[in-house]
Amino acid sequence: MAPKIKIAICDDEAAGRENLLRMCEAFFKQKEPAIEMPDIHIFASGGEMIGAGNDYDILLLDIEMPAQDGISIKEYFESNQKQTRIIFTTSHRERALEAFGKNVVGFLLKPLCPEIFRKVMEKTLLDLCGPVLEIAENGETYILPVKRIKYIEAQDKYTLAVTETEEYLMRKTMKFWESALPFQDFARIHKSYLVNLEYFEKKGGEVLLDTGKTVKISRFRKNEVMEKYREFLRRKVEVM
Repeated sequence: MAPKIKIAICDDEAAGRENLLRMCEAFFKQKEPAIEMPDIHIFASGGEMIGAGNDYDILLLDIEMPAQDGISIKEYFESNQKQTRIIFTTSHRERALEAFGKNVVGFLLKPLCPEIFRKVMEKTLLDLCGPVLEIAENGETYILPVKRIKYIEAQDKYTLAVTETEEYLMRKTMKFWESALPFQDFARIHKSYLVNLEYFEKKGGEVLLDTGKTVKISRFRKNEVMEKYREFLRRKVEVM
């Protein structure tokens, strides 16, 4: 199972903290079960947050705070090479000009607009989790983060999409998945299995799909699959 997203809210005003918490919970409630409700930590000052000694995926950070403002906290993250995505909140539009940086992914002007909050969070999730697929099925829309899809399994007229946390049985073909998912990150190891190379674990002539579940690589596809996997590993090394 994937680790939960960790979010920190840092604002010296109680009303500001509570408002951001409500918006976060409402936003991620709509994402379940594709994305689990994150762990949300709340702080009244930058010193309190830094003193907690935790790393966060997303930080909702007020710019105007006494003692240590949001700009100095941003600089702390940059100087310590933290990968936290920062979304600034501010009552003064002009202060946003001071707040650009490599960790900064968005700005929210107070009083906060729920629709703008949603758009900024969507952008931040895309940066954090990668692209998502929105798939309509039986009157429902499923949102699947591509990085979290482990494999696709053909089952008669259906296919089963297995993620780190859920399984989705859909009336989609393997051709649909091959065209919808990034070609360079997925390999068709067997006529009935399309595997995310991030989860590719080979043991002998078999690939471990899940706990206690393996499948043999088709001998007609073996060379192609292994070359694709080697290329996948080369690309990963290049970006490290």
